[in-house]
Amino acid sequence: MSILPPDLITEILLRLPVKSLVRFQCVSKPWQAQINGRVFINNHLDFSIAANRERHLIVMEHEGEMPPNFSGVRFNDDDRFEEALVNIHQPLLNAGHNTQIANYCNGLVCIHDYGRGIVIWNPLIRRYKTLPFEPVGFTDCTSMLPNVAFGHDPVNDDYKVMRVVEFNTEIDAKSAIEVKVYSLRAHSWKTVEEEWPKEYSSANPYSSSMSLNGAFHWLVDPISGSLHQETLLAFDLATEKFRKYTIPVQSNDDSSLCLEVLKGCICVCLNVGVTLNDVWVMKEYGVVSSWARLYTIVQGAVPWTFEYCKPLVYSKDGKKVLMEQDLEYLFWYDIEEKRGTSVELDGMPNSFETVICVGSLVLLDGDSVYDNPADDLNLLMEAMEEVINEEQAV
Repeated sequence: MSILPPDLITEILLRLPVKSLVRFQCVSKPWQAQINGRVFINNHLDFSIAANRERHLIVMEHEGEMPPNFSGVRFNDDDRFEEALVNIHQPLLNAGHNTQIANYCNGLVCIHDYGRGIVIWNPLIRRYKTLPFEPVGFTDCTSMLPNVAFGHDPVNDDYKVMRVVEFNTEIDAKSAIEVKVYSLRAHSWKTVEEEWPKEYSSANPYSSSMSLNGAFHWLVDPISGSLHQETLLAFDLATEKFRKYTIPVQSNDDSSLCLEVLKGCICVCLNVGVTLNDVWVMKEYGVVSSWARLYTIVQGAVPWTFEYCKPLVYSKDGKKVLMEQDLEYLFWYDIEEKRGTSVELDGMPNSFETVICVGSLVLLDGDSVYDNPADDLNLLMEAMEEVINEEQAV
């Protein structure tokens, strides 16, 4: 019998990192049931996001091994990283160099090989779900590579994947766009009834979508007119309806646009050659008049040249932004001081892509990513040792 009230035990558990909670499942059946419960998992996630705690940088190597290596490193509370990257086994083992990161949210990362194999993965607890194979609907057409989007539907508390495929018929060369959505809760695919807006081209398979407020978002070009008249297209996961928003800046032949999410706000990033990186944020979601410039990085503000910068996450105090530069470097950019500080990490590959994960127990019931069955036994032995140490400390 526990000497602590159940409510107090719950409050203590909510403040523990996911690695400890995975281990503590073997303490007792009541603890295992609680830690695996949907309410506890959601409350723990909300606590992690609100406290901006247990943040990890996940790195996918762009060159080298097939399939690509993944590694990770934790932020400390002072925004410093631990000493070196640690290798993480990933579940998509047959994709080779085609491995793509669709998106990430709530501690989950969706990776795929251009839609042929798709996996939702929690790298911090080493659990994943493989999506069932879903054939394309137009068998007599030539299809482009699919765009794969991933995010959370808060209305139905469900994680969903959208696959957008554009086809060209052999007869009249007209294009058609197929949109299908996978539900993690239902573990099945379905075709979206509402058509992709005909006035816009489909989502670029090489560009990332962003998930926010229960919707997927893309930057899309109009089918007719200039190539540089991008619109922000959104798809509501609950209503399954499309909506569109104007954006505050446009690209040209010497620049490019991308989407990101910072601190719960959608951002449009303009990269102008080797000149500047301009970031705009929609302060009030869905309100076009709320677009405001967040910052501009010009050449000379950092002691190196750059062509492309992607914001990843705010620092704890909100004064700096962690940036990924040219798929080769990381640096902290101080918004007030307008200067950058390089981040040096042992084990960083020469070319990479990054995502940010928070501590999350979502997919605790998923399959294990371990390459060696002995890893399960080793984890159990570590958990037993930690429980014994905790009891001795009391």
